[in-house]
Amino acid sequence: MQDVRSFSLGFFVRAGSGHEPAARRGLSHFLEHLLFKRTRRRSNAEIARAIDALGGDVDAFTTKEYTGFYVHTLDTRFAEALDLIGDVVLAPAFGAADVETERSVILEEIGEANDNPEDLVHETFVEAFWRGHPLGAPILGTERTVRAIGKNDLEAYYRARYVPGNLVVVLAGRVSAARAFDAIERLLARRRGRSPRASASPSRPRPRGHVAFKPRPGLEQAHVCFGFEAPPQTSRRRFAAALFDVALGGGMSSRLFQEVREKRGLAYSIGSAFNSYRLGGYETVSAACAPKNLSRLVDVTLRELSKLKRGGVSARELARAKENLKCNMLLALESTVSRMSSAARQELYLGRVEPPEEILARVEAVRPEEVDAEATRLLDGRALSLAVVGSLPRLPVTRRDLASAL
Repeated sequence: MQDVRSFSLGFFVRAGSGHEPAARRGLSHFLEHLLFKRTRRRSNAEIARAIDALGGDVDAFTTKEYTGFYVHTLDTRFAEALDLIGDVVLAPAFGAADVETERSVILEEIGEANDNPEDLVHETFVEAFWRGHPLGAPILGTERTVRAIGKNDLEAYYRARYVPGNLVVVLAGRVSAARAFDAIERLLARRRGRSPRASASPSRPRPRGHVAFKPRPGLEQAHVCFGFEAPPQTSRRRFAAALFDVALGGGMSSRLFQEVREKRGLAYSIGSAFNSYRLGGYETVSAACAPKNLSRLVDVTLRELSKLKRGGVSARELARAKENLKCNMLLALESTVSRMSSAARQELYLGRVEPPEEILARVEAVRPEEVDAEATRLLDGRALSLAVVGSLPRLPVTRRDLASAL
């Protein structure tokens, strides 16, 4: 990307909450924290000084299926950035005191997430929807599982997952490819010869229809999360599902935004999201409203889902959804961080990086009947679920109401 002055470099590891044993939920996220505490060459303070000296952004995140470490800075700082991120990911030093410090930090993070009703309602939905499956567990773990994680657990998990066969290195921006490959080859040379340990392949998660409610006295609003099954990342249906998502709740002209907010004023905002992983996916509809409006918001949302299932999308809706999806994708390509992240996800999920032109063509090729078939498939009613967090005496809807609505 020669028209920018920056680059983004990412190390992505196939180590996410979906790979963890049930008694040690939160291992991947705990390890992400711990790797920034100390390496064989740097103390925590030295890592912090190196990050600040680089400028830009140095960060990490954990998902259900992988962990990412990345740096975004000026093109003149490539050697320093690679040295730092490589040191953090490839040469950690596990200190007992560091483990205890980060345990305290993570327990605070869990407490903060539990105090955020938007986060809590989504976690409540996913845990019940994929109950008993690793993908349904919270990425942060729970207070009980995080307290149970020890230094030996973290070291063993690192040795099992942080190996070359699980590592994807991605670079986007103003950097010479030849120079970058040479530098990365030298960095990784000492890590050759190790392969991921064989493990049983997890099964696909089975969706479970439910209605879940978590009372939170004192909240001014009821936080709502509808959800139902959607295709995985590897499915050819994902483009039709993405267009369905845009038409349903992906913008200000979407059906839900127009009906719930613009026409009736039942919520400040309402939207949908297509969440997709290697083994499965789900679609969510999220909103927050005054408790007195909850019953009407539920009714209107269910009615719109039913109308979309029975009537399908119009030609005009589909055209708008395609333009929305393509525009957002092209705009993201102007960001080195977005381009790096997109390439990493494609490599991890598909084993190749799809050229933007290929993706745009596949979006454009989706026919109205494909989106309509996807709507019929997604909205069959069997797995339609609802989670609510708020200060309410009871919910205005039952599991049977949800199923019968569609």
